[in-house]
Amino acid sequence: MYFSKKSLKGLFTFLFITLFSLGSFAQVPMQAPAAAPADYSDAELRQFAGAVQKVLNIQEESQYKMMASIEESDLTVDRFNEMLMQGQQEGMEAIEATEEEITAFNSAINEVQQLQQQMQIEMMEAISEEGLEVDQYQGIMQAYETDPDVREKIDTYFAEME
Repeated sequence: MYFSKKSLKGLFTFLFITLFSLGSFAQVPMQAPAAAPADYSDAELRQFAGAVQKVLNIQEESQYKMMASIEESDLTVDRFNEMLMQGQQEGMEAIEATEEEITAFNSAINEVQQLQQQMQIEMMEAISEEGLEVDQYQGIMQAYETDPDVREKIDTYFAEME
């Protein structure tokens, strides 16, 4: 089974962001923020900090599962990424690999996509458990990235959690 260039590009982006950026904050697909940065209460910012901690834990656990899944398909993560990059850049037909590697790659990519979907569901549930809507979480994430006052408050809450 071959994948479209669009789905490969999405997975390629996901792998580089999710598999290899443990320190970054996870984001679910972007929607419009729920409120302007100045409109977030201290309670919402605390909820956000708690949600980020949960999301990071889910993300890290999922990354290990994805890497294990790739390796169970008899590919190294490096080889999988090489094949993925080549398929994304030149098309699946252009991947230089044995038939066994192509079969293993297709199996691995299917499993990684399923794990990614499960991870996104778990992340949305974790955000909800903290009392936030996904769009609130995304808006606060945007505020964290752009508003120094919001960043300072949230960083204080992160420090309190440690």
